[in-house]
Amino acid sequence: MNVEQKESYPMKKIFVALSLAFILLLVVSSAQNQYPMTIKHYAGETVLSAVPKRIVALGPHMLDILLSLGVQPVGYGEAAQLNVTNYGQPLKQIRYLGAYVTSNPINVGNRFNPSLEVLLSLKPDLLIGENFAQAVYPNLSKIAPTLLFDGTGHEGWKNSLMTIAKALGREARGRAVLAKYETTIQMARVALAPKIAGKKLLIAWNGGFPADPVYTVYGAQDYTGGLMRELGFELLSPSERESKVSPEAMPKFDPDMIVILAGNASKPEFAKRDWEANAVLQTMRASKTKQVYYLEIQLFGRIRGPIAAGLIVENLQRVLAGNKPR
Repeated sequence: MNVEQKESYPMKKIFVALSLAFILLLVVSSAQNQYPMTIKHYAGETVLSAVPKRIVALGPHMLDILLSLGVQPVGYGEAAQLNVTNYGQPLKQIRYLGAYVTSNPINVGNRFNPSLEVLLSLKPDLLIGENFAQAVYPNLSKIAPTLLFDGTGHEGWKNSLMTIAKALGREARGRAVLAKYETTIQMARVALAPKIAGKKLLIAWNGGFPADPVYTVYGAQDYTGGLMRELGFELLSPSERESKVSPEAMPKFDPDMIVILAGNASKPEFAKRDWEANAVLQTMRASKTKQVYYLEIQLFGRIRGPIAAGLIVENLQRVLAGNKPR
């Protein structure tokens, strides 16, 4: 390398660094120029004056979406069914999504009726939740801009994700998340095909006998049912959305495989005990061939997001291979 080349080499590095800095400045400026921004959502329209930095996720569904977009929350509202009552304390363990959380979010309580006092103490600049919190939406909106979404349907979370991505100036990240999800589903579909080809599946949840004496069967338009159909399962259900079915009526479906989700105060081992204690349910073909699988509704029906979908795929592959779910 001659003297001229030696002198120009540092200059090239400086030029590259300045160019990258300029590009970054353009990206940041472009994002900032989008604000103020009006976001349409389930409860109406909300104006965001700047990129939100202190965000509270009201529920695991919203937490999944935030984390998939690379955003850590300052506060988190859990499902009331899990009975997490340490209000105001950092949540050290969040079921299934905990490994992705690094911010030690403060527990604001019930995702649909959070503690307004704790929320105020966090000084949030955005609250995101589900439509079930609509009754307290006026109070939430007094604390910070609030977005509510309906994410229970099969495609609902995808729409919510892209709207939230827009609100956070992360639309490119949102599109990447959706692309990764589609790849995950297609790969899992191929891997599962040998085990589920030609088999009909029924998927239902129950809160535990005797308090909850019926099963809620998922249809293809529900998040869980729709995901199963995407994975290649042939779904059996009375309707496109969820339906209540008594144990005595379950045999009429005659599925090859059954997934029973333990909900509310129930656990997979309790769901298994209740199922096996019912003589009518034991007449079903899936019971006789031992193709009834017991899993948790927290993962399979309550989180409803791209991270949870990947974990569902992993757990399905494990149980169908004869292993315990994680």
